[in-house]
Amino acid sequence: MDRIVDEIVLFGLGLPLLLLAPAAPAAVAAPLLTLIATGALELLDRGEGGAQRQAPASAASPVRAARFIRVARPVIAAAYLIAALAAPALAAFVPLLAYAAVAQNLGPLRFLWPAALLGAAVSGSGALAAAALLLGALACLAARRTTKVQTERASLRQWRDAVQEDRLALAERTRDLAERQDLEVSCAVLAERARIAREIHDNVGHLLTRSVLQMEALAVTHEDDPALAKELAAVGATLHEALGTVRASVHDLHDEAFDPQTTLAELIGEFPGIAGTLAFEAESLPRPVALAVVAIVREALANARTHGRATSVAVSLLEFPGFYQLAIEDNGRAANLVGEGGLGLASMEERATALGGTFSFEPLPPPRTGSRVFATFPKTQEVRP
Repeated sequence: MDRIVDEIVLFGLGLPLLLLAPAAPAAVAAPLLTLIATGALELLDRGEGGAQRQAPASAASPVRAARFIRVARPVIAAAYLIAALAAPALAAFVPLLAYAAVAQNLGPLRFLWPAALLGAAVSGSGALAAAALLLGALACLAARRTTKVQTERASLRQWRDAVQEDRLALAERTRDLAERQDLEVSCAVLAERARIAREIHDNVGHLLTRSVLQMEALAVTHEDDPALAKELAAVGATLHEALGTVRASVHDLHDEAFDPQTTLAELIGEFPGIAGTLAFEAESLPRPVALAVVAIVREALANARTHGRATSVAVSLLEFPGFYQLAIEDNGRAANLVGEGGLGLASMEERATALGGTFSFEPLPPPRTGSRVFATFPKTQEVRP
């Protein structure tokens, strides 16, 4: 935009200079020829920039077009300057061509443009040549200033884009770190709950069980004393209630401490010699489905290592609107299991069908090697016997 404004100003300043040119038909056509020449130079300059930005390195046609544009621009400018030698009226607009030569970096024409004013000087229009020479020098300075401003603006935009990219990358890393921290905290909380559940079960639960047994023994020993037996029965009932409450609390803690994603990740790492990956995309997984998934993955990994001699396994659990999908792929020898109907495959199928789901085991299509375990679980489980 700055260049267009400068060129409009120079064109406007060139119009009064026509009054200093000798009367000739060229004086009438000079503004039109100048507009055509400068417009063509501007369009070609923009076209070359667009071709360089958009064309891939291997494209032949855009490269040839860019070469043509690089040759055409100096030719048009040189033709105009040569015409100014023959038609002194065109000298009034030579500063505009000088501006274009400097702004578009048209090689030697940046310094040879004053020669186009010789025609006006020789024809007796010395004032026109002097005024055009002064205006041309100012135009060259303006072109250098505008080019510098545009270069600095482009650098500023690049710097701003780089800062924005760094800011977005930093925000993404911050989110990843926050999610990882939340996951670590969640894992630590679940592990602590599991530890508390074990401690309660192993210590308090056993003590209460022993107390119940002792109370029942005392009740049998003093059954001939109805009053004491009644008191012992009340204490025994209280102990039974306390034991039931402890067991319920232990089960609740254990259920909360069971995280399917963490369990699957740890399970994959328990098989040495197998490089495993896990894609877990399920928001809420019911406990029966989670237990079935863990059991199927454990059996599939054992089969892949023992029978298939697999070295890599990919496990994915995806949640869809109506069902959960489990897929396990390995690079082992699927032929060792297909058609055998072993207990492992039957057990996996039973776990899936017991929850109203489906199960399949098949080799991967050529040229891939390995096998795929595929199971689905409906979100509304219909438990089958």
